[in-house]
Amino acid sequence: MRRTPTPHRPAGPAAADRAAEERGAPGASPRAALALALLLGFYLLALLLLVAVAVLDVVLARGTFTVVTVEGYLGSLAVAWCAVRVVLLSRAPEEGRAGPPGLTLTPREQPELWRHVHDLAERVGTRPPGEIRIVPGAVAMVQEDARSLGLVPGERRLFLGVALLLGLPEAELDAVLGHELGHYAHHDTRLGNLVAALRGRLVHTVATLRERAAREEAEEKARFAAKAARRRAEGRPPPMRRAHTRGPDHYLALVFTAYARLCLRLTEAVSRRQEYAADLVAARIAGPDTTAGALRRIPALEAADSLYLNSYALMGWDAGLLPPEGQFYGGFALLLADGTRRTRLAELAREPLPEEISEERSPYDSHPPTADRVRALEAIPQDGLARTPVRRPAAALLQTPERLLADLERATLSPEALAKRRVPWAELPWQAHRETLAREAEPLLAAMAGLTGTRAAPGAASLHHLLDLLDHGLLHDLAARLPQSEQAARSSGRAAREFARTAFRSALRRLALLAALETGLCRWELCWAGPPVRQTAPAWFTGDLPKALDQAVAEPAVTAPLRTLLRGSSHGPFDGTGPAPRTLA
Repeated sequence: MRRTPTPHRPAGPAAADRAAEERGAPGASPRAALALALLLGFYLLALLLLVAVAVLDVVLARGTFTVVTVEGYLGSLAVAWCAVRVVLLSRAPEEGRAGPPGLTLTPREQPELWRHVHDLAERVGTRPPGEIRIVPGAVAMVQEDARSLGLVPGERRLFLGVALLLGLPEAELDAVLGHELGHYAHHDTRLGNLVAALRGRLVHTVATLRERAAREEAEEKARFAAKAARRRAEGRPPPMRRAHTRGPDHYLALVFTAYARLCLRLTEAVSRRQEYAADLVAARIAGPDTTAGALRRIPALEAADSLYLNSYALMGWDAGLLPPEGQFYGGFALLLADGTRRTRLAELAREPLPEEISEERSPYDSHPPTADRVRALEAIPQDGLARTPVRRPAAALLQTPERLLADLERATLSPEALAKRRVPWAELPWQAHRETLAREAEPLLAAMAGLTGTRAAPGAASLHHLLDLLDHGLLHDLAARLPQSEQAARSSGRAAREFARTAFRSALRRLALLAALETGLCRWELCWAGPPVRQTAPAWFTGDLPKALDQAVAEPAVTAPLRTLLRGSSHGPFDGTGPAPRTLA
């Protein structure tokens, strides 16, 4: 049972240690001893397996020498060899400690941010980080390259997600920074390399054993299938299928999986207590309410950042387009500036957290449920706690944010992404859709080229040329050259003609929309408040287009309504006046 946090005490290393004890977090020395014992226990387990095998061999040697004894010796040798091969001879790939890719900020480039972090570190009572790195996403984390089992401190790094800088007020960013600096104050980061080595060794060993056990099982099945095939070829009945014989790798995997689960349960339980202790430090820096508000706001920012990247920043990816330089990440601020989005994010931050709805808990979680952390913060008395009164955005700590965001793109985006063409936000939706429509119209243009011998570029000119071909009764000749679905390919007679007509109408619609886009009849506009792209056209165009397409693919074809509709001559060009635009279906 967790104890309720106590009121404010002066910040400092001693206070930080007391805070850790209040939440039941073990000190640095007990944590180091636990991590070291678990790492050594991994090798001790392998040694115990070898000793058990040796004892079994001694017992067998005292009995009568039989075939069973020989099989026992061979089995023990196989087990011993598997343990030595996997645990002692194999090496897990070294996990890099450089952290996620991002942009390292120097004190000269961002003096206010560096000064702010140093001031917070002084209030916490810990050594500040030696590197601050801006990374994509709504994340924050710290690392320390400590040596000698965490006894010798090392270089410290602080990672700040750009979405936090763009989406949090400065007071809540202080809570985030206070939490991360609290990990430094409690020496949580000093054991990062040791715990990572333990987990890496366990994961590598279990994965290797399971992979080899699965390969042995597949090889046994293949041998049985080959033997059965030979017997059938010889006219004999196939052999009786025996139960699968598990090899030593399978049983070793079970043993080390159980040990891995034990290690994860112990280390993650410590990690969860460390999070509570770091939350207390954040509460002393920014206040419990502000810290709880940051905990509630960050999941909403994560969801908004994912929406922004997938639906806005990458909307032109397939067309070879990206937002303007500095806006691949920086455009997130435009999404947050929209009133509708801002209201929705505020509602999400006030909604019950997932853990408040579901009581499921996993002993392997590295962090406690956010709902539990918020309740612990809300139980802290308010009097005497330090608070940050300033409500300006966290991005105000940055100098020349536009250049910083452009540099972050160059540091994190792939060469493929950096090679794409940059276009203004206002042009990105319609240019992306123009490229999409042009790509989708390619099969129809290829059918026209195959029939006429002339290749036309997608657009209004190629559409009118297509309509000329329809006027000459070449609908089915063109439709026959389009790709067919499996169902259409199996059809014949009238059904095949109807399948072809439907496919042709769909392709004609895309080419017509492309022509309408070029002439300004249709618009694809950016929308920050709802669906990312709003497709609009005058009401008369939206209402008349389906009928005009039906007439164009009729027998005989009547193309005049579609020509007139695309010219806009019967209603006048769409100039923003007249009936309100409608969203295209």
